[in-house]
Amino acid sequence: MKTEDLKTGFWGYQKFSVMQYITALEAEYSAKLLEKDQESHLLLEQEKQRVHQLEEELADLRRKYEAQEREQHLISSTLMEAQRYAELMKAQSEERQQAAQKQLEEALELREQAMQRYDARLEQLREQFRSMLREMDEAAEGMSQELEHARTEAPDNNMSMFCRRPELVV
Repeated sequence: MKTEDLKTGFWGYQKFSVMQYITALEAEYSAKLLEKDQESHLLLEQEKQRVHQLEEELADLRRKYEAQEREQHLISSTLMEAQRYAELMKAQSEERQQAAQKQLEEALELREQAMQRYDARLEQLREQFRSMLREMDEAAEGMSQELEHARTEAPDNNMSMFCRRPELVV
């Protein structure tokens, strides 16, 4: 309804016509308001759905973030543990190497001492053999001289006691 449609009377607009106009305006605005209300309600529902969707995405992202954080923490703790283990293994390896080196040095020292004892014993045996050979040589020299002396002293160089009988020799 338009303002031109209002019926006029002697003193202005007719009361009924104004009421109809107001009612028509009210109905029009109520319809527009209802339409706006429905649109806003629809938008509100859409926004609620969007908020719900975003909250779900946020919760999902939080879960992923927490999982990544746990994984990162696990990786860093694993790396730290691996470093500690590597250091421990290195220390143990060095200890074993030092122990093996010490054991080898001790074994070499024992063998060297044994070799020195063997060398000393060999030198002692050599000296004993030299001494025995000198004594034998001196004894043989003495016997040779005695034999030579006995030959020269024997009558007519008769050495019959040293002669062999051919019949006894087989």
